[in-house]
Amino acid sequence: MGIKRRDFIKGCAAAGTLMVPGMAMAAQVANANNVQNATMNARIEKSIKASFGGGFSVQAHTQSAGLTYASIEHFGNRYKVASADLLDWKIVSAG
Repeated sequence: MGIKRRDFIKGCAAAGTLMVPGMAMAAQVANANNVQNATMNARIEKSIKASFGGGFSVQAHTQSAGLTYASIEHFGNRYKVASADLLDWKIVSAG
């Protein structure tokens, strides 16, 4: 092993500076995804409250096959609702 401590430190510093732009880009992508998810969550919650009333709370939501499904709750009563356009909500199941 003919490497000196000083050369090792320089090599580590050089490798670290090469990784910084990649890590910054990954952080930006993750932040953009969080903002997009938060915006969609707010749109779904506002749409449900407009359709059913302000006392309802959204527990969870998913999107599948062009439909948005949401689990909502109102004073302990739970409902599963679905919408194709976030305007017209239909109750799929109650319980």
